Amino acid sequence: MASEKEVKTKMLCDRIKEVREHTGLSATDFGAKIGIKKSSVSLLESGKNNPSERTILAICREFNVNETWLRTGAGSMLDDSKPSILARLSEEKQLTPREQAIVSAFIDLPPQDRAAIMRYMDSLVEKLSQAPPDPQKKDPDTASSSDG
Repeated sequence: MASEKEVKTKMLCDRIKEVREHTGLSATDFGAKIGIKKSSVSLLESGKNNPSERTILAICREFNVNETWLRTGAGSMLDDSKPSILARLSEEKQLTPREQAIVSAFIDLPPQDRAAIMRYMDSLVEKLSQAPPDPQKKDPDTASSSDG
């Protein structure tokens, strides 16, 4: 028969795995967000290792997880009492709903797709920096004083 600590640990490991699966992240990416290696994530999810206090708090902070739920299973997984990181960023930077949707869509992409978009943006910036000035566009600094 399993001890109470073993049952509690097993349930905690199941909840950690549930959080990772909910995020859609690989063990490598999940671990990177909370400062641990893929092998540590695997050990936590299998119940072979117990999470440190730091790891529990990092999971709650990074993924907006209800700490009580993570520790005990009581309540809902997500902590709806705190605004999401994106909501806080949107408010702080006064993002429009369209800008917020673009940021949200970008961060929800798999890492390789985000990297592809960043490579495209880098090449676009490089091409634009080498292009001659557009004669149709007037420089705002010189356009107002030339009518005289």
